[in-house]
Amino acid sequence: MRSMPHLARLLAALFALALGPACSEQVPKSLNAGEVADRESGHDSDLAPGVAGSTAVSSADPVEPEPRSLYPFSFGGLEDLSVDESVRLLKGLDFGGVAVEARGAAALDRLTEYLRWSEGRVGDFDVVAAFLAHRFDRYGLSDAGHMAAIDRLAGTGADLWVYFRDDDETVTQGELTSLVQRILDYAIAKEVRVVLYPHYNNIYPTAEDALALVEEIDHPSFGLAVNLTHELQSQRGDLLARTFNSAEHRIFAVIVSGADKVLNTSSNAARLGSTIMSLDEGEYDLRPFMKLIASSGYKGPIGFLNFKLSNPEDYLARTIERWNELCMEVGLYNDPASH
Repeated sequence: MRSMPHLARLLAALFALALGPACSEQVPKSLNAGEVADRESGHDSDLAPGVAGSTAVSSADPVEPEPRSLYPFSFGGLEDLSVDESVRLLKGLDFGGVAVEARGAAALDRLTEYLRWSEGRVGDFDVVAAFLAHRFDRYGLSDAGHMAAIDRLAGTGADLWVYFRDDDETVTQGELTSLVQRILDYAIAKEVRVVLYPHYNNIYPTAEDALALVEEIDHPSFGLAVNLTHELQSQRGDLLARTFNSAEHRIFAVIVSGADKVLNTSSNAARLGSTIMSLDEGEYDLRPFMKLIASSGYKGPIGFLNFKLSNPEDYLARTIERWNELCMEVGLYNDPASH
């Protein structure tokens, strides 16, 4: 039987999702999406979250620690919702933002819609990053897709995550480095950070594998992600402490997911299924990984990998409830200085 907090979160999210379009029609068109959310919640957009009317919060009042902000990817059933529906669901469940696909015209249009919600709303709902897969057998050495994504991200504060796959093994390290450098140079000019995203079965499957290129290029706008899913799929779960220790000064993103204790390698589908679950599922103990995050010095939000999951209204509610419990247990909080 589900707990009362879970039911309350789920009902609140579904209520916001159901009322979204109707409420939106009653709001003047001059308001942006973030202001729409404030109107619906009864808050004025120029007030701090949780402060209504003229009520003031004394600076002497103790500040309760907040669980570290969590955000999912734009798939896992969210792609079947409109962007407005997706954001209302995520905001209703207290997710801090989203990472959005950015390969192709349709994805870029959807990214633009998500960015409309995050503009000027830092700390409320953010597009944390846009992600772009690059298969050399499809796109060769072209950087056109990356440039288009960077153009959309310019001035938003969102990062660009990149990962590369070369099944035919035809691309040299020099060619890859040159491509990444071109992408980075363009991103720097647009004030966008680039994150090398480790991905199992790609050129850089783990954070330690990605670190060599990040160190070689050595630019403050170029970092890497630590993704628990792909570390486990690459059978590096017992090396996570070393990974954080060696890469901590280059970490721009951290991603978690629920998982089984034992990796199922019988098929690719089984490998995915045993390492990508809602956070209340699976036997893998997330607390040691979360303690590594807390001690690493990484202060940013945490991603939740929800690839191939279904029924987002359900698994997201269960995930955020379990995440908040784990954060309070291990002491993984938002940085007060970021608010």
